[in-house]
Amino acid sequence: MEITSYKKIKSNLYEVEIDYKEKYKIYDDLILKYELLIYKDIDKNKLERLLKENEMIDAYFKGLKYIGIKMRTEKELREYFKKRELSDISIDYAIKRLIDDGYLNNEKYTEFYIKDAVNLSSNGPRKIEDNLKKLGIPSNLISKYLDRVNNEIWLNRIGKIIDKKAKSNKNSATIFKNKMYNYLLTLGYTPEQINCIIKNYVINTEDAFKKEADKAYRILAKKYNNEELKYKFKSKMYSKGFKSDEINDYLSNIE
Repeated sequence: MEITSYKKIKSNLYEVEIDYKEKYKIYDDLILKYELLIYKDIDKNKLERLLKENEMIDAYFKGLKYIGIKMRTEKELREYFKKRELSDISIDYAIKRLIDDGYLNNEKYTEFYIKDAVNLSSNGPRKIEDNLKKLGIPSNLISKYLDRVNNEIWLNRIGKIIDKKAKSNKNSATIFKNKMYNYLLTLGYTPEQINCIIKNYVINTEDAFKKEADKAYRILAKKYNNEELKYKFKSKMYSKGFKSDEINDYLSNIE
């Protein structure tokens, strides 16, 4: 087989034509290594070796471009390569070279991921840990950087989340706190962190009570009256977590 032409595609990539029909995109390092500019003839075995090495280098540059978009973990990169049906040899070569060149670094990824999660999200430590584990980061590395986050930071964030939700609350204090507890658990905060803030949290539920009471009384008054109305109203408001004192006061004012 004979190399019949070269065509530069990029700064480090050439299109090499063989026997006026087969065309391959070959990296310049391999063109120099295999002395293709000097010797025009190439046999089948040599071409196969060249193409295998070429795929390895191509995997490296694909990985470099993928990492250039944003930082990645080794697991993410391997999944990316697998989707592109690259060989295991090419994947291992690219991963090792990217690590050696400093482009792929799980420790730096973990450090920056946690900093961003603390500064830019509402997620708590458990959710951050779970997300990093899914990305293939080992537990000891996660703990190394999560343990550096002061617990006061988590507690302050919990307080801010509760404050925000309290502004639009339509429930009793008991139900509101129960809902907030479960919501904060889903965000990845620990029970100890949540209880530290929520047990002493004071919420004004006067507006929520008035709105729910007016609505319940208006609906029930269309069907019931006198003692039955009071009974139904109390049951409805108890089910929403409101206290007997405020329910009785409301009924006294109505009467």
